[in-house]
Amino acid sequence: MARRSRARMLCMALCLALSAAAPAGPRTWRDIADTDVDRSMAEIKRYLYGQQTKQGSFRHYWYGIPSGGTTAIALFALLEAGEPPSDPRVERGLEALVKLKTNNLYVIATRVMVLSRLARNAKYRKQLDKDMAYLTRTALRHGAWGYGGPERTGDNSCSQFALLALWEADRAGLRIKPALVRKVEATWLVRQRPDGGWTYAGQGDVNTASTLTMTTAALASLYICQDVLATTCAPYRYQSRVDRAWTYLAKHLKEDYYRNGYLAFCVQRVGMASGRKFIAGMDWFAAGAGKLCEPNPYGRSFRGRWGPVVRASFELIFLARGRIPLTFNKLAHGDESDWNYHGRDLAHFTEYMRREYERPLRWQIVRITDDVRMLLDAPILLVTGVKAPTFSAGQWDKLRQYALRGGTLLFVPTHNSKPFAEAVRERLKGLFGPDRNRVGKHYQLQKLDDDHAIYSVHMQIHAGSKFAPMWGVSDGTRLLAVLCERDLCCAWQRRATRTSRLDYHLSANFFMYATGASRLRTRLRPVFVSKPGPVRHHAKVAWLRHGGNWASQPYALEYLSQKLTAENRIKLDVSAPPAITDQALKNQDLAWIVGSEPFELSDEAISALRRYLDAGGTLFLNAVGGARAFNTACEKTIRKILGERYSRPEYAMPSSPLLTGKCGDFRGPAITKLERTRAWQRASREAPRGPLKIYRLKGRAAIIHGPWGIHDTLDGHTAHDARSYMPRSARDLAANVLLYALANRIK
Repeated sequence: MARRSRARMLCMALCLALSAAAPAGPRTWRDIADTDVDRSMAEIKRYLYGQQTKQGSFRHYWYGIPSGGTTAIALFALLEAGEPPSDPRVERGLEALVKLKTNNLYVIATRVMVLSRLARNAKYRKQLDKDMAYLTRTALRHGAWGYGGPERTGDNSCSQFALLALWEADRAGLRIKPALVRKVEATWLVRQRPDGGWTYAGQGDVNTASTLTMTTAALASLYICQDVLATTCAPYRYQSRVDRAWTYLAKHLKEDYYRNGYLAFCVQRVGMASGRKFIAGMDWFAAGAGKLCEPNPYGRSFRGRWGPVVRASFELIFLARGRIPLTFNKLAHGDESDWNYHGRDLAHFTEYMRREYERPLRWQIVRITDDVRMLLDAPILLVTGVKAPTFSAGQWDKLRQYALRGGTLLFVPTHNSKPFAEAVRERLKGLFGPDRNRVGKHYQLQKLDDDHAIYSVHMQIHAGSKFAPMWGVSDGTRLLAVLCERDLCCAWQRRATRTSRLDYHLSANFFMYATGASRLRTRLRPVFVSKPGPVRHHAKVAWLRHGGNWASQPYALEYLSQKLTAENRIKLDVSAPPAITDQALKNQDLAWIVGSEPFELSDEAISALRRYLDAGGTLFLNAVGGARAFNTACEKTIRKILGERYSRPEYAMPSSPLLTGKCGDFRGPAITKLERTRAWQRASREAPRGPLKIYRLKGRAAIIHGPWGIHDTLDGHTAHDARSYMPRSARDLAANVLLYALANRIK
């Protein structure tokens, strides 16, 4: 007993020491990109594998870590970071972990988290069931765990790991008993301190200060309890206790929290469980990842109280989980009891999507005051409420920008509120026009018919407009904003996947429609981070108008400019002349024609383009979403421009500068693989002969025709039924087209 008491005191002192805040560094919230995280995660993986023994276990560095603890946490981190269980190194680690004989709560709980990811593998199921029995024995009596398992005065750190283990097992199909979770919830609540925080100790007579690690652990645990126990649309009855905890974090959490690996682990847990993008006023993931991913020419150091393997594992978990793709953003506006009446709606729906489609997904809450780049973390922005929203003109404009930049707005009235629905309907009528309606018939609010793809894209909803009336605004290629008059979120909140299955089916349809059912990108923004240094060139691009929906995806070239500025120090100067004339095309490096509908150019415009090409200009035509009608019009237009010089086009082959990126003195991306949207893959298993058709004049590619979508995915999003290249491939192709045109002009 004395040895056990000393161990408790040592661990409690350690948690207190690691929770102490150091001076905060400068803010670096938005200067990190996917490539930075990829590099840092790869470095941590290499380090962890370097710490693995021939027997499969991972080395210990500190006597306070129980035997097998480093092996369990390292394997969990590697699996979270996407390492396949079939990797020989992972397999050796799993064998060592399963053979491990231990009675330590931390090790067993972490082993459950590891094996839950492999619950369908009979090889590991016996040990998983045994460990689950260990975690749940007599647990209903106390709702707490200590080093030896369930016990009355179990500490809060052990209790966090035990509940996380049960939650991971539940997600794998091993259901948690609600009665157990109710007892766990009661234990966490009774242990909350007057300042709103929690301390390490589980004994009521231990009077130590609240800590950041235990407060974040407690908050994450309470959100897990909510997710298991919430079966009604009513607000959480202990919300005031949760609010007190958030107040504690707002006062004490600092930007240097990432220095403590365990605290970083706890912060990402509560950030993901609550959906909060901001904690204590900071973008918690960007603030932590920005520092953890800083390049170090001497290599990373993972020194820490628990040893380098444990710290490296915590950091890898933080980076891997923090950038999991998002299903939805939920917009915070006005009174939280209004916009967040169904507090766990998106948590439950995202979990449903994760289970049904076996994808790692998450969600988050953003604020109406946030920059539009942050709203674009997710492809869908959910706006709910009972009252009519009181957005300012500038805030409505921000929502319009979000939609035009590739996102989809979804408005859902809580309890089918008519004031909310009517106010949104009236505002959507003029949000995108008439000043934005540059092609006449689009951007108008219309009621969606039963045959709209939203009612059938994934699961058929018969008479869908009667079940859930929807109104939408389209740009001619996709829906920008949708008002659903039915409160789908209430079904999500109740987790009524059976009694309200049509609500879930329609919601899944909307998600599949808005994302094109394609693989989601990670949440990091901005898309590109510019390298230091001045812009070397300004490339002039004329975005030409015509009658075939020429103006969809209005920010597409802005994203292309960001890429070129970051990688080539080239900035695009884009103009949209009112007519295609010699003056409009004068000194332009590239003429850009895109659209999704048939078009026909005047004889004057054809003549101007012919003279522009003869003078060394380059014309790029691209069918948004691979629109067949637009491609047909392109072929007719090209024949008119070239006249007697017309010849059958050639396809850009792997040796073409448009794919190698070797364009004169410029170097663009070397393209060896092009990724297509899911809709295109379903329509055609075989990839096309080449991504671009080339029409030559005097040996150079004067006209470049992209029959499949490039322009429409430059903004990072994919649309329903689009035969397009995925965003990364589209940007690479577009960059090489621009560099090729610029190289020819400079010659």
